[in-house]
Amino acid sequence: MAKVSIMQRVKAQLNQLPPGALVGYADFVQEPGQFAAVAAALSRLSKAGEIIRFAKGQYYRPHLSRFGTVPPSDQAVLAVVGATTGQLVPYATGISVYNRLGLTTQVPAVVTLASTRRRRNLPRRLRTVVRPALEQASDVPLLQWLEVLRDVRRIPDTSPDRVVTRVAKELRLLTPAARRRLVALASQQTPPRGRALLGALLENIPNKKGAAALRQTLNPLTTYRLGISAKVLPNRAAWHIQ
Repeated sequence: MAKVSIMQRVKAQLNQLPPGALVGYADFVQEPGQFAAVAAALSRLSKAGEIIRFAKGQYYRPHLSRFGTVPPSDQAVLAVVGATTGQLVPYATGISVYNRLGLTTQVPAVVTLASTRRRRNLPRRLRTVVRPALEQASDVPLLQWLEVLRDVRRIPDTSPDRVVTRVAKELRLLTPAARRRLVALASQQTPPRGRALLGALLENIPNKKGAAALRQTLNPLTTYRLGISAKVLPNRAAWHIQ
């Protein structure tokens, strides 16, 4: 197939895609022998400003807002990274999650991805934090709430009191089975400050069994300075939270 035909095919398919969708060579042709022609076409379109290079072999058609070029969605980025990292289900952590949960209005310039090890050569808009291997996809929402507890003092444009109030509401909406799973996940991979905070919140629901299980994992002599008021967390002293 002539290069001009490849270019026509590439442009036609790009025009049918929503802005922000990530595409690679295999999205245009199936024969590896034609990848070089597709790569050349995408490179020319990138230089012309019609598409933007996101990573090696990955491009997207930009969408312009009054704030500038809108990058690909987190979901699109994670789908691509998941294919390259081999994780069961790559999941976002950090500010992008806190924004989606309504905890902050800040929009991150970088998406943080949980990974079993730090990874290099990722797209510049992506970084990784080390977390245990994901066991099942249904754990992702629970793990993201545990990330909230882990970062309760570091979430921008809010306060620990506001975050804790929101988490308390979320915990009350969980089924008993989901709460049990949350406690199990917290016991396995959440730092002590997050386990103490979750235990105090569960105790107030009340979920005495879950709270007791978490208390057993804590050092009774450790104090956790989280900046949470007694008004929001009345039992904070019993959990050595300040």
